[in-house]
Order: sequence, then C-alpha cells, then structure tokens
Amino acid sequence: MASKYDQGTKDEVIAFIQTYNAENGRGGQSAAVKKWNLNAVTVKSWLEKAGVGTPGRGGKAKAAKAAKAAKTVAEGDAPQASAKPGRKPGRKPGRKPGRKPGRKPGRKPGRKPAAAASAAAPVGGDLVSILNRLVAVRAQIADLESEYAALKAKL
Repeated sequence: MASKYDQGTKDEVIAFIQTYNAENGRGGQSAAVKKWNLNAVTVKSWLEKAGVGTPGRGGKAKAAKAAKAAKTVAEGDAPQASAKPGRKPGRKPGRKPGRKPGRKPGRKPGRKPAAAASAAAPVGGDLVSILNRLVAVRAQIADLESEYAALKAKL
C-alpha cells in the first residue's frame, strides 16, 4: 500500500511536536493534528517509529520507572516484580487469589444453574394443580362480583 505522506512531511511533523513540547511542556501531538489535519493515531505511530517519547498519561512516572529499572540492571541486580500485600511470592501477576485456572468468574462451586433445578420438576402434575387452583380462584372472583353487585344495588 502506498504511503499517503512522504518522509519529509513525517520528519517535519515530528520536529514540530518536539519543539512544541520543549516550549510548552506538552500538547505538541494535538497541535500537529490540528495544524496538518492528521489522524492522532497516525501521528502517534510516527512518533513511536522515530523513537520519540511524548509526555502523556503517566509519562513522567513511566520515565522514572524505566530509569530506575535501568539503574538496577546496570548495578547488576536482577529486576524484581513488586510484591503486593496479600500475594504469594512467585505468583503470576493478574490472577485473582484463590481462583483456579479454567473456572469462569462469578461461579461458585456446588451451585446448580436455575434451569437445571426447574427441569427436574415433573411438568404434568404441575399443570393439573395449576388448573385446579385457577378454577378455585375464578369461583371466588364470581362470588365477590355477585356480592359487589348486591352491595351496589343497596346504595
């Protein structure tokens, strides 16, 4: 696929972003997007390919963390993962404690799904009892309607 922008334009945009960030601290990428009417993702990919760091979300924190990791490696220490409280040492990060691999989240062991419990009940016996209850309720409604009509006639 042919490139829409030549290398000169890319270099010009990257240089603009670097000078803008040097003067203002941040916002060079957004300013370049508005000035050249570019897509922000495209500009970000150009910056990444050029190896230019941009001050963004957590930019200072990421840079400090990277510098600290480089310092420990340079001193000969092996980089170690930060130990979080309540986590066993040597555990893989990202897994919740006590959760077994392959188990779906939110499912408690020993619980049956609701569909399985209702499927076990006999269907035919329920229909007969429901029909008998319906007939009894309709008889009560008829008695109440006749009582209501009698009371209304007295008024």
